[in-house]
Amino acid sequence: MPLTGALVDPARLSALTARTTGRPDVVVGVVDGFVDPGHPDLALQPLRFVGARVPAGDPGAFAGHGTLVVSALGARPTATTPGLCPGCSFVVRPVPGLDVPPATPDDLAGALVDVVAAGARVVNLSLALERLPSAGPADDPGVRVLLDAVELACRRGVLVVAAAGNDGEIGGSPLVHHPWVIPVVACDDAGRLLPTSTLGRAIGRRGLTAPALPLAFTATGGAARAVTGTSAAAPVVTGAVALLWSLFPGASAEAVRDAITRPRPPARRTSVVPPLLDAAYAYDVLREASVG
Repeated sequence: MPLTGALVDPARLSALTARTTGRPDVVVGVVDGFVDPGHPDLALQPLRFVGARVPAGDPGAFAGHGTLVVSALGARPTATTPGLCPGCSFVVRPVPGLDVPPATPDDLAGALVDVVAAGARVVNLSLALERLPSAGPADDPGVRVLLDAVELACRRGVLVVAAAGNDGEIGGSPLVHHPWVIPVVACDDAGRLLPTSTLGRAIGRRGLTAPALPLAFTATGGAARAVTGTSAAAPVVTGAVALLWSLFPGASAEAVRDAITRPRPPARRTSVVPPLLDAAYAYDVLREASVG
């Protein structure tokens, strides 16, 4: 795929993709829009669905965001653009709606619980949380349920990777403020931050910057579809996590999380902008830990 080539690899993903395509016992959870299991790039891939199903006879439900995100991770190695970790297994939990409108906290909480129960070790959330009423997140029962679901993932050792958002502002949703979540902002192939990325102190402290994958295809009816911004960057981090766990299957969730979010010296975290993902450095950190 383009980002793992010799010339364009700002996150140094080739350090992982050259070593493995993933292990089938590493299960990647994807909470997103509806996914077309018959898409040619996903043919014969180990794809399992839980929860909501695609409405029967509605081809438009396949034509968008969810299919692209799953393809970015799991498209077969012989596809025009192979996925980052096609050797892994995938559990997909669609949320209501087409092309992923903002998810309600209750919907997202239920979906996260479902993929954790289905055995996911890392979960990709390339979707937005709906804006909350002015009463604030602390007074929203749905948010409390969502944060409880994240706590469940934490207790089970399941890493949660979430798109930080594309509002181009300082802030972020209650989801990305949870200390267990890895928020992801987007950059271009040169590592330059995309101005649409949502930033914030929690995002800067615990998150990562990753290149936005070029995700686009022609949907049913001939309409062009694309996923951009942080939705396209989050699968890069999720795929890197899956590959690291494939290479170091005995590593704990805390060890993988520490390795992938640790900046390579002498880089330091800033107040609101997270460091660029460095997959090669994460590999070195885990290798040294395993030798030790």
